[in-house]
Amino acid sequence: MNKCDCHRRKQHDANRKKLSETKVFLELYPCMEQLIEIIAKLRSPEGCPWDRKQTHESLIPYLLEESWEVIDEIKDGKVGDPLKEELGDLLLQVVLHAQIAKEDSRFTFQDVIHAISQKMVNRHPHVFDPQSEKFSEEELRQRWHQQKFEESGRKSVMDGISETVPALMSALKIGQRAASLGFDWESVDEVWDKIQEEIQEVKVEIERENKEKLEEEIGDLIFAVTNLARHYKINPEIALHKANKKFKSRFVQVEEAIQEAKKSGKELSLEEMETHWSNAKKKESEKI
Repeated sequence: MNKCDCHRRKQHDANRKKLSETKVFLELYPCMEQLIEIIAKLRSPEGCPWDRKQTHESLIPYLLEESWEVIDEIKDGKVGDPLKEELGDLLLQVVLHAQIAKEDSRFTFQDVIHAISQKMVNRHPHVFDPQSEKFSEEELRQRWHQQKFEESGRKSVMDGISETVPALMSALKIGQRAASLGFDWESVDEVWDKIQEEIQEVKVEIERENKEKLEEEIGDLIFAVTNLARHYKINPEIALHKANKKFKSRFVQVEEAIQEAKKSGKELSLEEMETHWSNAKKKESEKI
C-alpha cells in the first residue's frame, strides 16, 4: 500500500468513526434530531420568510441577547423552568448557525458536536488519559491556555481576542493570556498599587485639561480594576452588569418619588433624592 492509499484509508476510517459517533449521538438524543429538522424546515423554501433570510451576521444581536438572558436567570436564581427555557433559546441560535453553514456545505451541527467533544477530550488528558501526569489546578489552567494557543496555530497569545466583544471581557482575556506566560503581578497588593498609580495619573490629566490623554488614563484605570477582579476570580463584565441592574432598580424608586413630588408642584432637592436612594438601598438589604 502506497502513501496515498494509506492516507485515503486513514481518512476513510476517520470518516466512518465520525459517522458512527454522529449516529450514536442522534440515537441517544432524538429530540436534538427533531430540533435540527425543525430548523431545516423553517429555513427551507416552504418555511418561514424571517428564518430564511437570516445570516450569521444578522443573528449576532439575538445570540448576544439570548446569552445575557441566560445569565440573568442564573444571577436571579431562576435555575428551574426559566433557565431551561432560556438555554433552549440559546441552543436555537447554535442550531440556526449550524444550519446556515450546512446549506453552504461548510459544516453541520453534528460536526460542531464532534469538534467540541474532541476538543474537551484533548484538553483534559488528566481526566481521559489514565497515563497522564497529575497537575495542580493552576498548572492545569496554564496548560489549558497553552494548548488552546498551540491548537490555533497563532503567533501570539494575544491573537484571536475578538475586537467585537465587550471591552471588559476583552480586558479580562488579555490579562489571563499574559498571566498564562507568567507576566502578572506577584500579589494582589501590587494590583492595588497599580490602581492607585492610575488614579493619580487620571488626576494629573484632569488638571492639564487634556481630554485625549485623560481618556487614555481612564482606560488604563479601568484595565487595572479589571485585573483586580481577575485576581479575585471575579468576572468584571458580570460584576458591572449586576451593578448596572442594581443602580436601575434603586433609581426607579427615586424616580417614583420625583414624579410624586411633581404632582404636588414640588421639586426634590438632591439631598431628598439621596434619602430616597438610601431607603431603596435599605429595602434591598432587608430582602437578603
